[in-house]
Amino acid sequence: MTTFDDATGRHDRIPQDRELARRMALLPQLGLSEDRPVPLFDALAENLAKEAADLVGQPAGFYAMVNIMKDGYQFFPGLYVPSGQGGESQASAPEAAPADRIMPRTGGWCVHTLDRRLALPLEDVFDYPRWLGNDAVTQLGARTYLGTPLIHQPTDTAIGTCCLVGQEVTRWGRQGVSLMKHYAGQVLEHVAELPHHSPH
Repeated sequence: MTTFDDATGRHDRIPQDRELARRMALLPQLGLSEDRPVPLFDALAENLAKEAADLVGQPAGFYAMVNIMKDGYQFFPGLYVPSGQGGESQASAPEAAPADRIMPRTGGWCVHTLDRRLALPLEDVFDYPRWLGNDAVTQLGARTYLGTPLIHQPTDTAIGTCCLVGQEVTRWGRQGVSLMKHYAGQVLEHVAELPHHSPH
């Protein structure tokens, strides 16, 4: 049962990862077991970030991630960083150090999105005092979040999320959630195109 309460934002703990074993067995079959950037996902993240910024009128832009949940941590094979927020998009640097794409499982809100198996729009993360010390708040200056799970339909396994993080309160609305789900669908379509082994 999820520990997230939509009305209060309260959670007593990080939810147990009930799909970990199944996911970790599946990731090699999908070509996602290794922690390496995937340029195609970087490009999708960039497009998502820019389209979302236009949709909701946020010129400052958004961080966008394609996030795969691993054993105790999250890895972003797709990442976009808005200009002026610590460098250019990772999409322009597909060989970026994997360390730049790793976050503890306790950081951010994707662990709750994955547990819910539903989109999680947080217009203002400051509405939820328990999360003010979250890594995404302290490291990225996060003020808003929107994520949706990536569910591998043939096995019904949640493998990760597609998400946006911004530094301004954002009224996502139904259009924002629909946009996120659209891009999550694109990510899942492209998963089948990934090589199962990295070139040596």
